[in-house]
Amino acid sequence: MYLVANISVDICAATSCKLCTQFCPEANTILYNDEAGKEKGLRYGSAYVSVDRCKGCAQCVWVCDNMAKHNAIKMEMIDLIGDQALTENIHYGEKSTTATLANPFPG
Repeated sequence: MYLVANISVDICAATSCKLCTQFCPEANTILYNDEAGKEKGLRYGSAYVSVDRCKGCAQCVWVCDNMAKHNAIKMEMIDLIGDQALTENIHYGEKSTTATLANPFPG
């Protein structure tokens, strides 16, 4: 077992800084969903982690805690997260990437 990033939708959707998506060294690991948090009345979408791609480097945690000052990302054991963001399909477009997730937001 190892640690992977887990993003709090409540905190992330309240700020929408997207820094973690820019600083993650592993391509297509931290993605952004414009609709996340809308059902709770939050203004912005939220980043989410494709757990099966996360290498556990925690660079996103450092960026979120120290650069953005949001503290929205925590490292958690992968077996505690389950399949909340396991990637089922990733489609690579010319200028975009979309992923179909098993269950991106625990509820």
